[in-house]
Amino acid sequence: MRSHPRSSFAPVARGGAGRARSAIRVGAGRVARTGMELEDFADPWEQVRLLQDRARNDALLALLERRAAGARVLEVGTAHGLFACLAAKLGAERVVAVEASPLAATARALVEANGLAGRVEVVEADLLEVDALPGLARGEVDLAFGELLNADPFVEGVVEAMEAAAGWLAPGGHLAPGRLRVSVALVADGSPAEVAGARAEVARLGARGGLVLDPLEALLTPRAPYRSLAPEVTPLAMAPAFTLRLGAGEAPPEETRVRVEAPRALEAGGAAVLFEAELDAGLAWRSGGHFGVLVCGFAAPLRLAAGEAVELRVRVDPADDGIAVEPAR
Repeated sequence: MRSHPRSSFAPVARGGAGRARSAIRVGAGRVARTGMELEDFADPWEQVRLLQDRARNDALLALLERRAAGARVLEVGTAHGLFACLAAKLGAERVVAVEASPLAATARALVEANGLAGRVEVVEADLLEVDALPGLARGEVDLAFGELLNADPFVEGVVEAMEAAAGWLAPGGHLAPGRLRVSVALVADGSPAEVAGARAEVARLGARGGLVLDPLEALLTPRAPYRSLAPEVTPLAMAPAFTLRLGAGEAPPEETRVRVEAPRALEAGGAAVLFEAELDAGLAWRSGGHFGVLVCGFAAPLRLAAGEAVELRVRVDPADDGIAVEPAR
């Protein structure tokens, strides 16, 4: 961790028009606007990947700027407690932050460092197993929010967590995210990003020695279908799959058929799964910022003519592999 320059950590709270200038100290004398030291985090690298995602941070901050003032707030999966503290600094009456991992200790330390112990309570527990929260009763929460979304909400427990959070809301209370939109997009290469890099390196080294590389082909060809995370994708063609209301008792569909039309002649090696989490009216967070985009590689490439349509099968199995996409034909 100490080898990473401070500039690699995105500022968390920024001043400017419409922004609250809440100075939250992170450790002795440090201010969040200047960066963060993460040595005390239970899993520092995971938190670095999350915290560097400015689009995600700004969406959550905008939600709190709209909703926190005077509210009784419940945060699901607070991790380090940063957004729970921001909620208090932005005027929340009371904040209860739930975290199931040992990161709860870091969240408590952050609360103490900022003199917020009287307004922010960190509970180390799984919300699905909680019957009582300190200072909050069921039906009293004005804002319940979670920052659990990464690359596949159906294996990250997002649906279950937000369902549990909705049970604490007051009449007219707000749940964020409250809606999840899922789209699929054909991509040229469905293989893991590491495969392309490995192939290029093997070709370079093989050329240096004039080597025959055929025996390495199996090693460099992942077994399909498979799922991987790509740093970024270029959609060749995209279509909506389904929308899920969170906290409303809805379960994701086990299978959805999606028709995607090729805008031009193309060869698709897989499909990317894109998520949009609606935090509030006109405010959404989209997947792909910190952990990358989920890509499902096809068993064989699809070759499509311009205007040709293909039907994709989108399957959701939270108990197994989460969401997967494959050609229906």
